[in-house]
Amino acid sequence: MKRIAIIGAGMISNSHAKALKNVENGTLCAIADINKEAADKFAKEYQCKAYYEVETMLQQEKPDGAIICLPTFLHAKYVEVCANYGVNVLCEKPVEMTVEATQKMLDVVDKSGIIFMVAQVVRFWPGYVEIKEMADSGELGDIYMAYASRCSTMQTWGNTWLNDPDKGAGAIQDMHVHDIDYLRHLCGEVDYVYCLGSKDDTKCWNHVMSSLSFKNGFKAVAEASFTMRSTYPFTMSLNVSGTKATVEFIYRAGYSIGDRDSVNTVLRIFKDNEEPIEIVPEQYDPYEKQLSYFIELLETNKQPEIVPHQQNLDVIKAVCAIRESVDNNKIVHL
Repeated sequence: MKRIAIIGAGMISNSHAKALKNVENGTLCAIADINKEAADKFAKEYQCKAYYEVETMLQQEKPDGAIICLPTFLHAKYVEVCANYGVNVLCEKPVEMTVEATQKMLDVVDKSGIIFMVAQVVRFWPGYVEIKEMADSGELGDIYMAYASRCSTMQTWGNTWLNDPDKGAGAIQDMHVHDIDYLRHLCGEVDYVYCLGSKDDTKCWNHVMSSLSFKNGFKAVAEASFTMRSTYPFTMSLNVSGTKATVEFIYRAGYSIGDRDSVNTVLRIFKDNEEPIEIVPEQYDPYEKQLSYFIELLETNKQPEIVPHQQNLDVIKAVCAIRESVDNNKIVHL
């Protein structure tokens, strides 16, 4: 049984803690947060031990793995802390704010030898998984165009960092990274990008449209927004066009990202001269799938193949290029 600790008691930590309850060979042993009230509340709800300093927790608990659920700009710092204690890491997305910080983090990981994985949960999400399988099997033929969208009302979760341009950067970094990562997963390396966007009073690009051109010739457009009105449900979609088939996936949750209990989701496949196929993807908790995979890596002492380290760097390069593009209204080559 692998003992897993969580660092950071914010919103996303709950998704991981709930998933750990249902994962074989894994158990939650501790939570660390400098906010004593938040740590104590989390520990009481999930029946684990609370700590208020990360290093004290790592020293005393000696967990097999730690899930970093801290603000993005702190990820590199605490990956290094975990590496110094030989603790394997599942790190929330975005992996970091800059290419330089991401590269430094990966250098630390490589030197320490710890198992390291970025929690790009969309790679484990029902609907997205099936589309990747269809693409890999050749069912879609050659992909030539994809469109991905991820839109919601403003997300704050009581924090102050998410919509700070330097610490979280809002939708362009926090939301957009999901689809940029998935498109990298699906279509290969990004060649160049161009982005149009709209800033709001946070001074973040909180509604963006990015065009991506891939080195293999594939093209894609991705949209991300935190600017939908208060009655707009969290919605994500994906449309992939290939020479053999077009596939469309739509996922609509409740009125917040965390409300997965009222999901409306459908996957449609369109082929020439055939009736459209409509599938309701099997609904499972993708955080459980992700954690099961992470624990399997710990058991086999392997680095992740589903979320490779180099692709983590590629994705941050693409996201930073997108920010440079929208800041300067120009095409940016990676």
